[in-house]
Amino acid sequence: MDDDLRATAAAIRESMPCSIELPAGAGKTQFVAALAAVTHERGERPLILTHTNAGVDVMRQRLRRFGVSGTSVRIDTIASWSWDLIRHYPQLSGVVTGQEPEWAKSPEYYAGARKVVACTAITAVLQASYGLVIVDEYQDCMVEQHDLILGLGEALPVCIFGDRLQSIFDFRQNIPVDWETGVLPTWPDFAITPSAWRWKDHNEPLGQWLIEIRALLLDGQTIDLVGAPLCWRSSQDDPQEAIRACYGLARAEGTIVAIGQFEEDCAYVAGRTNGIYSMMEELEGKFMLPFAQTVDRGDSRAIAVATREFAKDCISGVAAKLNKLVADKLARGEAVTGLKRPGAEHQLELLTGLLTDASPARVVETLEAIRMILEGKLYRREAWRDMTKALKIATVSGGVTVCEVLKRIRNRTRFIGRSPEPRIISRPLLIKGLEYDHALVLNAERLSPTELYVALSRGRKSLTVVSKSPYLTPAAPTERTSSRANNNSHRGRRARR
Repeated sequence: MDDDLRATAAAIRESMPCSIELPAGAGKTQFVAALAAVTHERGERPLILTHTNAGVDVMRQRLRRFGVSGTSVRIDTIASWSWDLIRHYPQLSGVVTGQEPEWAKSPEYYAGARKVVACTAITAVLQASYGLVIVDEYQDCMVEQHDLILGLGEALPVCIFGDRLQSIFDFRQNIPVDWETGVLPTWPDFAITPSAWRWKDHNEPLGQWLIEIRALLLDGQTIDLVGAPLCWRSSQDDPQEAIRACYGLARAEGTIVAIGQFEEDCAYVAGRTNGIYSMMEELEGKFMLPFAQTVDRGDSRAIAVATREFAKDCISGVAAKLNKLVADKLARGEAVTGLKRPGAEHQLELLTGLLTDASPARVVETLEAIRMILEGKLYRREAWRDMTKALKIATVSGGVTVCEVLKRIRNRTRFIGRSPEPRIISRPLLIKGLEYDHALVLNAERLSPTELYVALSRGRKSLTVVSKSPYLTPAAPTERTSSRANNNSHRGRRARR
């Protein structure tokens, strides 16, 4: 750790409680780790909370560079820390949990944890255990999480890190805390001049440009891509330009992310690129769970149809072999072995066999056979790997459902991370906080200001943008991002000094 970073970290410690807002790639992780290291050097144990296990892993790696061991600091997600707390104090929290967390009940965990930390005896335990609390990515805190952190702040000094322009989790019933009215009155602003940390020695002009356009995006204004340190490709006259851009970038060295807005957009591009790009799945496993539930229900006709559908949605090039006629005949309980499908005869036999034996063992056998169709290219590799693994485990583990196994597998992914892929396609929602060597933003004009900012700031070496015009006006927030009216209270506030 250099002297300037150490001095800044020490100044932050003296200013707590406080908050720090910095743009993407401007060193938030570095400052969090430095603050934790300085705290450790003073004989205090920091508690660091964030939102994702990927964030936890990144923070641990950064702390190791500063010589801080894992036992010297507690790093966890807010959800996991809350679950662990109520599991140890079920009477205080009023929440009883099983051996495995059910993340759909996370709001209950936060409310229960809030009750626990309000207890005088637990306050003493917290003060004996930790010297301070650091919360990263605070723009993603929902009101229930915010209430919990307020409770922790009654026991310990708190420092908040975040960036309101990366707040993209405000959907469904999620209501994120407002930075102006919820954060700053409790944790005053500690100003740090941003620098293009992520792009240092890679593409510093790109990093500086992203810092400069932040104010425009906060106000929803047009971004001029002409002359910007990026590659712009027009999709005005050809909607397939996004596919060509994916193929073109695939030859670059290093990790690559292509970014679409919705799951169906990503699936379409991943399928059209024939497995060159692998699709990132939601950790909840929403794409796989309906199939697992169908297998668990035991309706052989439904299982046969769902097996064909799942394979078709994961593998490009097999739709012609497993077309709607196949699905319709299976739904009626009719054999499909008589259909002329050169190269897929064995697969049709196995699909027909599911009408009489739809056990998990037969389902996975059928899936693996379909994958061997010559024309097939697997592109939903993460979903395929976890689904087939769940089916195999359920086969040899008596009394356990495929759904139960799949949830355990996905929960394990939360903690150990995803299998590395050199080229992936994903959404801003899933890749926030991650970085790649090269980023490709598809149909950029469809993205809201926060989605666009997250997408533009992922690549440290190069950025390619595909849009209809080089004058990019962020889209109005979609239903997914409109629950707080786009946080209009931030309008007029500019990039950090």
